Parts: sequence; C-alpha cells; structure tokens
Amino acid sequence: MKQDPSRSLLFEIGVEEIPSSYMEGAKASIRVEVPVLLAECGWECKEVNILTTPRRIVIHASPLHRLPAATEEKLGPSKEQAYQNGQPTEALRGFLRSVKLSERDVVVQETSRGPRVAVKIQKHYKPLSSFFETLPRAIKFPKLMRWDETKYTFTRPIRWTFAFVGTQRQNYRLGGVASGNFSFGHRFLAPQKIRVTHSNFEVFKQALKRRHVILEEETRVEMIKSWIGDIAHQDEELIKTVARLVEEPFAVRGTFQPEYLKLPSAVLTTCMSKYQRIFAQFSSAGRITNRFVAVINGPRKNAKAIAKNFESVLRSRLEDARFFFAEDRKSKLEDKVKDLKEKIFLGSLGSYYDKTKRLEALTDFLGTEAGCSKDVIRNAKRAAHLCKADLVTHLVQEFPELQGVAGSEYACLEGEDKAVVQAISGHYLPANLSEPYSKIKKQLNLEGALLGICDRIDLLVGALGLGIEPSSSEDPYALRRAAGGIVKIIRAHRIKGSLTHLIHSARDQFGHLISKSNVDLVKLLMPIFKERVAFELGVTNGTKPFEVLQGIFESGCEELADVFEKFEALVSAIDHDSFVRTCKVLERTGNILKGVAEKINDRIEPTLFVSPLERKLYELIDREGPKIHELIDRKEYRKATFCYGDAFFQLIHDFFEEVLVNHEDVKIRDNRRALINKVNRLYTNRVADLSRVTRLPV
Repeated sequence: MKQDPSRSLLFEIGVEEIPSSYMEGAKASIRVEVPVLLAECGWECKEVNILTTPRRIVIHASPLHRLPAATEEKLGPSKEQAYQNGQPTEALRGFLRSVKLSERDVVVQETSRGPRVAVKIQKHYKPLSSFFETLPRAIKFPKLMRWDETKYTFTRPIRWTFAFVGTQRQNYRLGGVASGNFSFGHRFLAPQKIRVTHSNFEVFKQALKRRHVILEEETRVEMIKSWIGDIAHQDEELIKTVARLVEEPFAVRGTFQPEYLKLPSAVLTTCMSKYQRIFAQFSSAGRITNRFVAVINGPRKNAKAIAKNFESVLRSRLEDARFFFAEDRKSKLEDKVKDLKEKIFLGSLGSYYDKTKRLEALTDFLGTEAGCSKDVIRNAKRAAHLCKADLVTHLVQEFPELQGVAGSEYACLEGEDKAVVQAISGHYLPANLSEPYSKIKKQLNLEGALLGICDRIDLLVGALGLGIEPSSSEDPYALRRAAGGIVKIIRAHRIKGSLTHLIHSARDQFGHLISKSNVDLVKLLMPIFKERVAFELGVTNGTKPFEVLQGIFESGCEELADVFEKFEALVSAIDHDSFVRTCKVLERTGNILKGVAEKINDRIEPTLFVSPLERKLYELIDREGPKIHELIDRKEYRKATFCYGDAFFQLIHDFFEEVLVNHEDVKIRDNRRALINKVNRLYTNRVADLSRVTRLPV
C-alpha cells in the first residue's frame, strides 16, 4: 500500500566517503536504534528503510504516528508509614517531594506487601530534534574521528544534513553542521545543491537519480551483475563491496595478454580483485578468459583511457604472479613443509610445523570419532600434512588471500589425490559466516571439513590455553569466527563426535606449552560454541526457537550435529498440540523438582505406593519409556516429543490434582519425587528441557 508522504520522516547525513566495510554494521545498528529513539520522542513508525552510498546515510520511516500520553505508577511508603493519626508523615512528604507532586495526587494501592501509597507520574517525551541529534552518535562504526572545534565524533566528517517530517523542516545540529533543506548529487558529475521541501521518499530518490546517485544498494548490485555476467563464478562479497564504493556504477571493459591464462584461475581472479576490485570474465563453458570488467563511480567520457590504466596495473600484478608461481614450482609442496619450522604460529605455541603435526594427529582422532572411512581419514591426514606448506611460498607471501588456494593448485600439479587437493583449499571455508550452510556442504568435501574443524580447534585451545580470550569489544585472533566456522561445518556435514573429547585431544597435543587444564578449557569454550550455534541458527533471545535451543543445551551439547537435528525437529513441531503437552508435562514436573536440595533417588519402590495414580504412572513409564527411547535412538525427535506429551499429559495433570508429592512421610515423599523425576528425565536427559518454552496456550 502506498504510504502517505505527509506521515513519513526523511533524514539524511551527508559525509566524506565512508569505507564500504562499515556499511553493514552501521545499517544494523540504525535499524535497532530508530524505533527506540523515536519512542523516546513520542513517535512510532511501522517501517524503517535505511539506504547508504559512500557519501550519505538516508533514513526513511513511515507511516509515522504520535504516541499517546503515557503515565507510570510509582509506589511510595506503606500506608502505616505514610500517615499517623490521619496526618501525612515526613516519609510521605519526602516521597512527594522526590516525584514533585502533592498529597491530592496520592492513592492507596493494595500490594503483596500490604497497602502502600502510590502516585501516577506523567511521562514526558523528548523533543523530536533529540532523535536527529542522538541517532548519529548511536550508529556503530569500527572507527570514529573528530575534525572540527566542536570535537563531534563520527566515522567521517559530516558535510550536510537535513530532516523533514511531512513538509515540516526539522532544526538540529550535528557538531558544527546545522540542518538545512538541501542535499547534493554525485561529487563530480552533479555537485550542485538539491533543494528538499518534504519527506516524500520517491521524489527525493528520483531527484538523486537525475544527479547520478542510485540510492538503493540493491539496484547498484543488480546493475553490476548485469554487466559482469556468469554470476556463478563471481564473488558475491566483491560485488557488494564495489556497489558500496560507488554512487552510480558504470562499467569499463578491458583485456590482458592471453599468455597469463596459463596461471591458475584463482591466481588470476585474486590479482584482479585484491588491488583493483575488478571482475574476471568467463566463457560459456565456465573457463576464465583474458577479459575483465571494472566498475567506476559514474559514466566518464574518457572510459577507454581509464580501461588502459586498469590494464597497465593488472599487467604488473600478473607478471609478478607468474614469476612467483614459477619460483614456487622449483620445489614440491612436500619439500616446503620443513620450512614451516621457521614460521611462528602463536607466540609460545611453536611453529607452523608443530601445528602441522598436531593437525595430523587431530584429523586422525576426529575422523575415527566421527566414524569416517579409512580412505577419508588417510586423505584428511595427508591434507593436514600439506595444508600450511603454501604459507612459505612466494605467491602466498605476495597474495595472502591465496593461502589454501595456492597449496591446492601446487598439490594438484604434483599429482596428489583429488580429495587431498580439495581439502587443502577447502579447510579455510567458510569464507564468510553469513554463507548458508547448504552452500558450504557443496563446496567442502568431508576431508576438508575434518581438517577445517581441527585447524580451528587447535587455534581455539591454543589461544585460550595461553589466556587469550575474546571480549565483548575485541577479538584480535578471530576466535569467535573460528568457533563459528566449526559450528557451520558441523551443521553442513553433520559430523558426529564429542566436543569435549575433541577439546581434550587438542589440549593433549600442546602438552606443557599451555597451562590450562582440560576442564578449564571446556568451561571456557562451551559458552562460545553455544553463542555461535544461536548465531548460526539465527535465533534471538525472547523467541520460542531461542527457548527451544536453550532447552536443548540444558540436556547437553556434546554433539553439535545432534543439537542441530533436535532443533530442526522441535522447531518444526512448535505449534503442535502434542509439543505443547510435552512442554506442560516438563514444566509441572520440573517445578516440583526445582526446590529439592537433596539428591533424588533413582530407585522407585512400588511397595510405597499409596495412591492408585502412583502405580498407574509407574506402569506408564514402564510401558511408554522403551518406545520413546527407541524413537530417540533413531533420532526421530519430533515423534518422540509427540509420543511423550500424548502419553503423560493427562495422567500428570490428574496426579498433581489428587496426589500430594511432598508428603509428610519422608519415604513416601522421596519415592514420589523419584517417580516424578523419572518422568521428567525420560525426556530431558536425552532431548531437551522444554519447560523453558514460554507463552504457551493455556
């Protein structure tokens, strides 16, 4: 439905060019802050649209509504303390002074602690100008700077700003810049001012387009894709990066000498993307050609001269790459492994040669633990032996982005097994934690998955073993990223095995080099893995899927592959009546057991049963328990959940209605607790504690 422009807000911050890598985080923080800051000013909106180019951040919020006047109740002293002989005491007068109200505003409110005096306080909203002045400071950027006498901080100098609500121009200041009623087009192609008179977003967008500014990043991305073609062979992240570098994309085409096509395709594309951010062109058969597309900021008359400049720089890079490639080929990858002794891994943790030996042992351990075939384990160990050797090659020293890729190219040319070749390059995947796990499964073979997990667990255990831990603001060794990579790989390949065992095995490889014990390392690493699992699944606190995940963690997260299987099964059943019944059974049985300090007996004594319902529940456990365990053994978690809830829901309800669990007789009480514990643990020990799931239907 078309929005009424008079009920919208349009806000632009014009700046010097912002680095492309800053945009994603900035937009995410704006999306969080806008509704909060608007509410503080007494406004709300349904939709927030955030658009960025290198020189501007634009926020469009609509439809915009004023919030009604709000009051909040504030409790004061008890009625007895507030009045003596019907007269207000100093306690009451002090309370009224603190809230700036009088005795006539007092009411008596019944509370769980008895009658207390209370007042209603009118909530005062901030002026709307506060929104425009506060939001820029709330935007998350990796780095901030100051550039004038006001000492205002932002990621780059602010050059202009405006805001309109309908036709009402908003007045505010951002450092030394006062809000105006104008914007600017492209820096070089249309540098004149653009007058703005209202918050109509479509009109503003078209005005910018006429002045060589494509405001929507998605449109810029599609324009670039239409020029480079064959998207399957292109780097999506590079496309996004280039789209964030320009306000109006324009394609420039160039070529390079065919003789350079003898270099591996990955070397050619890296030479193009690293320094020049240009795109290789591919044939219909998917082979790289000697053509490329460069994207510049707006159309230029001298496009041919610009293309020649790109060609000249690329020629130099390719010539360097050809020389380094030829030098590296003078010795085999196997011969380079010993040179890793000269390359330090992580402070006191030895060399990359030492790491190579640890990876060989770890891949053997994990492959065996996961039940992999002997061929897979053998190839994974061979890949572990060779995977870091390219770090000492000339090519990787010049182009660090080629680590893994260069090694796999050399391994292929030297006749290594195809699985080994794929694992050497693949063990660095995923390149980006936002990539879907299904894509990783297609890109990464099992040998590479084993090696990738072991490479990262070696880093995690080594770093934490030295006392290097990620904080909320810093993670210089990318430890969270490493844990996230392990999580995504396990999700993609469903690799079985105990995390604790893997951590212990990694710790054993370091020996005396680290002081932290196995127990300490597990305590440090498990919370990181749990947080990364939640990130991978995209669940946020306060949602039912998040509560389901926490319930699964309560039952253990030794095998992450199993955590993912449980989560998928349980979330798919979350709205089913039988799922709700299971939650209710676990909630009621769990609540009874929460306050029990002493250990509950595992043994149930039928001779102590007093109520027929006790025996009925005991027999139901005996009858349904094996069925539920069999379903769990087969990992049919959805069916096990339904079976459990349907079997126990009504009987547990009747039991708590008619049977007093906390009986005065100690033996009867302990026996009943054991019975209830048996019902609860039948499910929670092996699946999840779903008593954590809230907002269930009554």
